[in-house]
Amino acid sequence: MNNQSTTPPLHFIADMGNSRIKLFVADRRRILHSAIYRDLPDLRKLFDLFPRIGAGIYVASGKVPADMLDFLTRRLNPFIHFTALTPCPMKIVYETPETLGGDRLAAVIGANAFFPNANLAAFDFGTAITINFVDQNNRFTGGNISPGLSMRFKALHDYTNRLPLLGAPENVGETGQSTQSAIEAGVVNGIIGEITSYILKYPDRKIIFTGGDAFYFARKIKYPIFAFSNPIVFGLNKVLISNIGKCVI
Repeated sequence: MNNQSTTPPLHFIADMGNSRIKLFVADRRRILHSAIYRDLPDLRKLFDLFPRIGAGIYVASGKVPADMLDFLTRRLNPFIHFTALTPCPMKIVYETPETLGGDRLAAVIGANAFFPNANLAAFDFGTAITINFVDQNNRFTGGNISPGLSMRFKALHDYTNRLPLLGAPENVGETGQSTQSAIEAGVVNGIIGEITSYILKYPDRKIIFTGGDAFYFARKIKYPIFAFSNPIVFGLNKVLISNIGKCVI
Protein backbone atom coordinates (compact mmCIF):
# COMPACT_ATOMS: atom_id res chain seq x y z
CA MET A 1 0.00 0.00 0.00
CA ASN A 2 1.25 3.50 -0.81
CA ASN A 3 1.70 5.22 2.55
CA GLN A 4 1.76 8.58 0.83
CA SER A 5 -1.79 8.19 -0.40
CA THR A 6 -4.32 10.68 0.88
CA THR A 7 -6.98 7.97 0.92
CA PRO A 8 -7.46 6.70 4.48
CA PRO A 9 -6.69 3.02 4.96
CA LEU A 10 -9.43 0.50 5.53
CA HIS A 11 -9.65 -1.18 8.91
CA PHE A 12 -9.33 -4.88 9.67
CA ILE A 13 -11.27 -6.02 12.76
CA ALA A 14 -11.33 -9.50 14.28
CA ASP A 15 -13.52 -10.85 17.06
CA MET A 16 -11.75 -14.06 18.11
CA GLY A 17 -14.21 -16.00 20.22
CA ASN A 18 -14.08 -19.48 21.72
CA SER A 19 -16.05 -21.17 18.94
CA ARG A 20 -15.25 -19.06 15.87
CA ILE A 21 -13.31 -16.08 14.59
CA LYS A 22 -15.30 -13.31 12.92
CA LEU A 23 -13.54 -10.96 10.51
CA PHE A 24 -14.66 -7.51 9.37
CA VAL A 25 -13.48 -4.79 7.01
CA ALA A 26 -14.60 -1.25 7.81
CA ASP A 27 -13.95 2.37 7.03
CA ARG A 28 -14.38 5.11 9.61
CA ARG A 29 -18.19 4.90 9.53
CA ARG A 30 -19.39 1.59 8.11
CA ILE A 31 -18.83 -2.14 8.15
CA LEU A 32 -18.02 -3.02 4.54
CA HIS A 33 -17.54 -6.78 4.72
CA SER A 34 -17.83 -9.66 7.17
CA ALA A 35 -16.60 -13.26 7.07
CA ILE A 36 -15.83 -16.25 9.25
CA TYR A 37 -12.17 -17.25 9.45
CA ARG A 38 -11.43 -20.78 8.28
CA ASP A 39 -7.79 -20.80 7.23
CA LEU A 40 -4.90 -18.57 6.22
CA PRO A 41 -5.57 -18.73 2.44
CA ASP A 42 -9.03 -17.24 3.09
CA LEU A 43 -7.40 -14.42 5.04
CA ARG A 44 -4.99 -13.71 2.20
CA LYS A 45 -7.94 -13.58 -0.22
CA LEU A 46 -9.61 -11.01 2.03
CA PHE A 47 -6.56 -8.77 1.84
CA ASP A 48 -6.43 -9.23 -1.94
CA LEU A 49 -10.09 -8.23 -2.13
CA PHE A 50 -9.47 -5.13 0.01
CA PRO A 51 -5.90 -4.01 -0.77
CA ARG A 52 -6.42 -0.73 1.12
CA ILE A 53 -6.54 -2.51 4.47
CA GLY A 54 -3.76 -0.88 6.47
CA ALA A 55 -4.69 -0.84 10.15
CA GLY A 56 -6.16 -3.50 12.37
CA ILE A 57 -7.44 -4.45 15.79
CA TYR A 58 -8.59 -7.66 17.43
CA VAL A 59 -10.06 -8.90 20.66
CA ALA A 60 -9.55 -12.48 21.78
CA SER A 61 -11.55 -14.52 24.26
CA GLY A 62 -10.40 -17.73 22.56
CA LYS A 63 -7.20 -19.11 21.09
CA VAL A 64 -5.50 -17.08 18.35
CA PRO A 65 -3.99 -19.15 15.48
CA ALA A 66 -0.23 -18.46 15.38
CA ASP A 67 -0.01 -18.30 11.56
CA MET A 68 -2.93 -15.86 11.43
CA LEU A 69 -1.34 -13.63 14.06
CA ASP A 70 2.01 -13.67 12.26
CA PHE A 71 0.38 -12.70 8.93
CA LEU A 72 -1.59 -9.84 10.46
CA THR A 73 1.37 -8.52 12.44
CA ARG A 74 3.40 -8.23 9.23
CA ARG A 75 0.59 -6.68 7.17
CA LEU A 76 -0.96 -4.13 9.54
CA ASN A 77 0.31 -0.94 11.15
CA PRO A 78 -0.94 -0.34 13.74
CA PHE A 79 -2.17 -3.77 14.75
CA ILE A 80 -3.74 -3.57 18.20
CA HIS A 81 -4.60 -6.37 20.57
CA PHE A 82 -7.45 -4.76 22.44
CA THR A 83 -7.75 -5.30 26.18
CA ALA A 84 -9.16 -3.17 28.97
CA LEU A 85 -5.65 -1.72 29.37
CA THR A 86 -5.54 -0.39 25.78
CA PRO A 87 -6.05 3.39 25.47
CA CYS A 88 -9.68 3.87 24.47
CA PRO A 89 -12.25 6.69 24.16
CA MET A 90 -13.97 5.76 27.41
CA LYS A 91 -12.95 6.20 31.02
CA ILE A 92 -12.99 2.89 32.90
CA VAL A 93 -14.13 3.05 36.52
CA TYR A 94 -13.35 -0.53 37.56
CA GLU A 95 -11.24 -1.81 40.43
CA THR A 96 -9.54 -4.57 38.42
CA PRO A 97 -9.33 -3.46 34.76
CA GLU A 98 -6.79 -6.22 34.09
CA THR A 99 -9.61 -8.77 34.67
CA LEU A 100 -12.18 -6.96 32.51
CA GLY A 101 -12.79 -8.86 29.27
CA GLY A 102 -11.85 -6.90 26.16
CA ASP A 103 -14.92 -8.20 24.32
CA ARG A 104 -17.16 -7.01 27.14
CA LEU A 105 -15.62 -3.53 27.08
CA ALA A 106 -15.63 -3.31 23.27
CA ALA A 107 -19.36 -4.08 23.20
CA VAL A 108 -20.01 -1.26 25.67
CA ILE A 109 -17.90 1.17 23.63
CA GLY A 110 -19.89 0.14 20.56
CA ALA A 111 -23.21 0.79 22.29
CA ASN A 112 -21.89 4.12 23.55
CA ALA A 113 -20.99 5.08 19.97
CA PHE A 114 -24.69 4.96 19.09
CA PHE A 115 -25.83 6.70 22.28
CA PRO A 116 -23.07 9.08 23.40
CA ASN A 117 -23.53 11.14 26.57
CA ALA A 118 -26.40 8.92 27.72
CA ASN A 119 -26.88 6.71 30.75
CA LEU A 120 -26.84 3.15 29.40
CA ALA A 121 -27.55 -0.31 30.74
CA ALA A 122 -26.17 -2.75 28.15
CA PHE A 123 -27.14 -6.42 28.42
CA ASP A 124 -25.02 -8.91 26.48
CA PHE A 125 -26.79 -12.28 26.13
CA GLY A 126 -24.06 -14.79 25.41
CA THR A 127 -22.64 -17.79 27.23
CA ALA A 128 -22.91 -15.52 30.25
CA ILE A 129 -25.25 -12.57 30.65
CA THR A 130 -23.26 -9.44 31.35
CA ILE A 131 -24.93 -6.24 32.51
CA ASN A 132 -22.74 -3.20 31.90
CA PHE A 133 -23.32 0.40 32.89
CA VAL A 134 -22.15 3.59 31.16
CA ASP A 135 -22.98 7.02 32.55
CA GLN A 136 -23.73 10.27 30.74
CA ASN A 137 -20.06 11.24 31.01
CA ASN A 138 -19.13 8.23 28.85
CA ARG A 139 -17.60 6.31 31.75
CA PHE A 140 -17.82 2.54 32.12
CA THR A 141 -18.83 2.14 35.75
CA GLY A 142 -18.98 -1.65 36.06
CA GLY A 143 -21.78 -4.16 36.03
CA ASN A 144 -22.75 -7.74 36.82
CA ILE A 145 -22.28 -11.21 35.36
CA SER A 146 -24.69 -14.14 35.63
CA PRO A 147 -25.19 -17.48 33.81
CA GLY A 148 -26.58 -17.25 30.30
CA LEU A 149 -29.58 -19.03 28.80
CA SER A 150 -27.85 -22.17 27.52
CA MET A 151 -25.68 -22.40 30.61
CA ARG A 152 -28.75 -22.48 32.87
CA PHE A 153 -30.38 -25.28 30.91
CA LYS A 154 -27.12 -27.23 30.88
CA ALA A 155 -26.53 -26.75 34.61
CA LEU A 156 -29.96 -28.21 35.46
CA HIS A 157 -29.10 -31.28 33.39
CA ASP A 158 -25.47 -31.68 34.50
CA TYR A 159 -26.03 -31.20 38.23
CA THR A 160 -29.10 -33.39 38.64
CA ASN A 161 -29.71 -37.06 37.97
CA ARG A 162 -32.99 -36.96 36.07
CA LEU A 163 -33.66 -33.55 34.54
CA PRO A 164 -33.38 -33.52 30.72
CA LEU A 165 -31.21 -31.17 28.70
CA LEU A 166 -33.54 -28.64 27.07
CA GLY A 167 -33.41 -25.41 25.12
CA ALA A 168 -35.55 -22.30 25.03
CA PRO A 169 -38.86 -22.59 23.13
CA GLU A 170 -40.36 -19.61 21.37
CA ASN A 171 -43.47 -19.65 23.58
CA VAL A 172 -43.16 -20.02 27.35
CA GLY A 173 -45.99 -20.08 29.87
CA GLU A 174 -46.02 -18.47 33.28
CA THR A 175 -45.84 -21.84 35.03
CA GLY A 176 -45.02 -25.34 33.84
CA GLN A 177 -47.52 -28.19 33.64
CA SER A 178 -44.85 -30.84 33.02
CA THR A 179 -41.18 -31.29 33.89
CA GLN A 180 -40.18 -29.96 30.48
CA SER A 181 -42.41 -26.89 30.59
CA ALA A 182 -41.44 -26.26 34.24
CA ILE A 183 -37.76 -26.15 33.28
CA GLU A 184 -38.45 -23.95 30.27
CA ALA A 185 -40.61 -21.52 32.22
CA GLY A 186 -38.25 -21.49 35.18
CA VAL A 187 -35.17 -20.67 33.13
CA VAL A 188 -36.68 -18.21 30.65
CA ASN A 189 -38.95 -16.41 33.11
CA GLY A 190 -36.12 -16.31 35.62
CA ILE A 191 -33.97 -14.37 33.17
CA ILE A 192 -36.90 -12.12 32.21
CA GLY A 193 -37.49 -11.32 35.87
CA GLU A 194 -33.80 -10.67 36.43
CA ILE A 195 -33.52 -8.28 33.50
CA THR A 196 -36.82 -6.57 34.28
CA SER A 197 -35.62 -5.83 37.81
CA TYR A 198 -32.66 -3.89 36.40
CA ILE A 199 -34.90 -1.98 34.00
CA LEU A 200 -37.21 -0.95 36.82
CA LYS A 201 -34.33 -0.06 39.11
CA TYR A 202 -32.69 2.22 36.53
CA PRO A 203 -35.58 3.93 34.70
CA ASP A 204 -33.37 6.79 33.48
CA ARG A 205 -31.15 4.51 31.40
CA LYS A 206 -31.42 3.51 27.76
CA ILE A 207 -31.63 -0.27 27.61
CA ILE A 208 -29.34 -1.99 25.09
CA PHE A 209 -29.58 -5.71 24.21
CA THR A 210 -26.76 -7.43 22.35
CA GLY A 211 -25.46 -10.97 21.91
CA GLY A 212 -26.80 -14.22 20.50
CA ASP A 213 -29.99 -14.32 22.58
CA ALA A 214 -30.67 -10.58 22.49
CA PHE A 215 -33.55 -10.64 20.04
CA TYR A 216 -35.14 -13.66 21.76
CA PHE A 217 -35.47 -11.69 25.01
CA ALA A 218 -36.22 -8.39 23.31
CA ARG A 219 -39.43 -10.00 22.01
CA LYS A 220 -40.42 -11.07 25.51
CA ILE A 221 -39.64 -8.00 27.65
CA LYS A 222 -42.28 -5.30 27.34
CA TYR A 223 -40.14 -2.19 27.73
CA PRO A 224 -38.45 0.14 25.21
CA ILE A 225 -35.27 -1.69 24.18
CA PHE A 226 -32.60 -1.12 21.53
CA ALA A 227 -31.39 -4.51 20.26
CA PHE A 228 -28.59 -4.78 17.73
CA SER A 229 -25.83 -7.11 16.61
CA ASN A 230 -22.06 -6.66 16.38
CA PRO A 231 -21.56 -3.86 18.92
CA ILE A 232 -18.07 -5.28 19.51
CA VAL A 233 -17.12 -4.44 15.92
CA PHE A 234 -18.25 -0.82 16.21
CA GLY A 235 -16.49 -0.52 19.54
CA LEU A 236 -13.23 -1.94 18.20
CA ASN A 237 -13.41 0.32 15.16
CA LYS A 238 -13.87 3.35 17.41
CA VAL A 239 -10.84 2.31 19.49
CA LEU A 240 -8.75 1.78 16.36
CA ILE A 241 -9.68 5.19 14.96
CA SER A 242 -8.73 6.85 18.24
CA ASN A 243 -5.33 5.15 18.22
CA ILE A 244 -4.26 5.50 14.58
CA GLY A 245 -1.17 7.66 14.51
CA LYS A 246 -0.20 6.73 18.07
CA CYS A 247 2.38 4.17 19.10
CA VAL A 248 0.08 1.45 20.40
CA ILE A 249 0.69 -2.31 20.31
